[in-house]
Amino acid sequence: MPSLPRRAAQAFCALILWKSPMPRSYALPEKASHAFTARMCAGSRFLESQRSDALFVDPLASKLAGPQGLAQPMGDWIMVPRTRFGDDFVLHHYMKARPCRQLVLLGAGMDARAYRLRLPELKVFEVDLPILFQEKEPLLEGETLTVQSRSVVPTDFSSGEDWSTKLQRDEHFDPTQPTVWLPEGLMMYLTDREATQTLRRIGALSAPHSALFFDAISASYVRQRIVVGGAPFLGGSDHYAEWLKEAASFGRTQVWDFNSMRVDRWNQRLSKDWARTVSPAELYGRNVVLFVESQI
Repeated sequence: MPSLPRRAAQAFCALILWKSPMPRSYALPEKASHAFTARMCAGSRFLESQRSDALFVDPLASKLAGPQGLAQPMGDWIMVPRTRFGDDFVLHHYMKARPCRQLVLLGAGMDARAYRLRLPELKVFEVDLPILFQEKEPLLEGETLTVQSRSVVPTDFSSGEDWSTKLQRDEHFDPTQPTVWLPEGLMMYLTDREATQTLRRIGALSAPHSALFFDAISASYVRQRIVVGGAPFLGGSDHYAEWLKEAASFGRTQVWDFNSMRVDRWNQRLSKDWARTVSPAELYGRNVVLFVESQI
C-alpha cells in the first residue's frame, strides 16, 4: 500500500483533474453538487467498512451513498483518516472530566455517527442544506439511534442564513454545556467571509471546555482551483490558530500537517506518533492539507 503522503499527492492530482467538465449525469447545480459530495463521502465510508482491518464501520453507508456515491466514492486517503480522527475526537471529549455531551456536525452530509457511535448520553445535531436532508431523512426511517437524540437543522451556509438561531431553538441544545463541533469537509467550500461568520457563531454558542475539529487547506491551495463533485474549493488559510482565537475565542489550537498522520492498519487506528504541527511560516506558499483541532 502506498504511504499516506504519496496517496495524498496522488489523490490531489486526481482532484485537480476534476476541474474538467463533469459527465452529463453528474453536471449538477451548485447546492446539488454539495449534496452529491456527501454521497461520495458515504461511498468511501462503505468501502472502508468492508475491510477486515477497517478503522470504523458504518452500517448505513451503502444506503446513504446510493448508486451515485458508490460509483464515485471520495478518496479514502482523506476520508478514512478524517473520519477516524473525528470519531476519536468525539470519544475523547465525551470521556473527559468535563465531558461534551453535545455534538454538532456542520456540513453533516450523509454522516451516520448518530447511528454507529455507542454514546448513550450524546445529543447529535446535524446542520446542512435543506436539499440534503430531503434526500437523507427518508433513508433513515426505521433505523435505530445509538445516541440519546438526533436533530437536523436545515441551512444554507453561503446564503448567510443564521443556523445558530435555529440550533438554539432546538429544545435539546444547551449553549451553557460543552459542545464538540465537527465542520468536517466544510471549511474549504466557504469563502473567508462565510468561514469567519461560521466560526463566530460557533464561538458564541461554545461553553468552556468545548472543542472543535475540522480539515482544511493552506492559503496557496485555493489557487489550485480544485473542484470535487462539481463543488469548488473557495477558502484556505495559513493562520488558523489566530483566526480561531479572534473569531471564536478558541485559544488552544493545534494545526497538524495531514501528511504526517499514519493509518495503522495492524492496530486499526490513526497514529499521531510521528505527526507534526505546522506554523504559518511553514505553510506560506505551500499546498498543504491540514487537520485543525482547538479547545476553549
